[in-house]
Amino acid sequence: MKLSTLFQNKFLYKTCTGLVAAICLSLWVLVSPAVAASPTVANIGVATKGNYVLMDAILTDGMERKVLEAIESGVPMTITFQIELRKQNSFWADPLIRTNEISHTVQFDSLKKVYRFSEVGKNVKRKFVTHEKDRYQHLMQTLKNIPISPIYQLDPGEKYYVRVKADLEMDRFWFPFNYLFFFVPFNDYETSWSQTSPLTLDLEPASTEAFNKKSKEGRGLNHVIRSFNK
Repeated sequence: MKLSTLFQNKFLYKTCTGLVAAICLSLWVLVSPAVAASPTVANIGVATKGNYVLMDAILTDGMERKVLEAIESGVPMTITFQIELRKQNSFWADPLIRTNEISHTVQFDSLKKVYRFSEVGKNVKRKFVTHEKDRYQHLMQTLKNIPISPIYQLDPGEKYYVRVKADLEMDRFWFPFNYLFFFVPFNDYETSWSQTSPLTLDLEPASTEAFNKKSKEGRGLNHVIRSFNK
């Protein structure tokens, strides 16, 4: 083999090898979990209002850069919160009392330059339109006054807790991501369960007998003081 031909082959081999390495590095940067903090459900608060037990929570680190860029491109994005109210049991598995599933969806309207947000779940349905990025990001990651159980279903003096987890899903069939993510997978995520400390329902002693009937008529006891201990 001629010296010039051997030199050319080595040059082409190094060039191709370098190109492949660069492509692999670029793809690794795109799909790597990197240094971003893991999404977590935090600040779970539980209280009573009227005849219902309500809860609040915040999803932290749930809107990473890749998610925000996809939203700006018009891709519908949904965060689903799974909420459970359980009764604490020392000997057996903690029985499930009530559940709720809340879906937060946002989509950017590029023509009107607005973000369309919706919140849908059991006894929850609302829509919101905003021009502000901070506003829709706050709405996507915040649960506020979410009903999880009628008060009459709880036993005064028993211990309960609320736990929550969240997962994010993207509409993968939305152009151009149906083509882009064929090569580069988008990292959906699912958080671990986060839960409150044990909670107890406190009632006025005079009203306990009426409350313990657990009938629908018991829902109208407006004079009862209902509160969860901290």
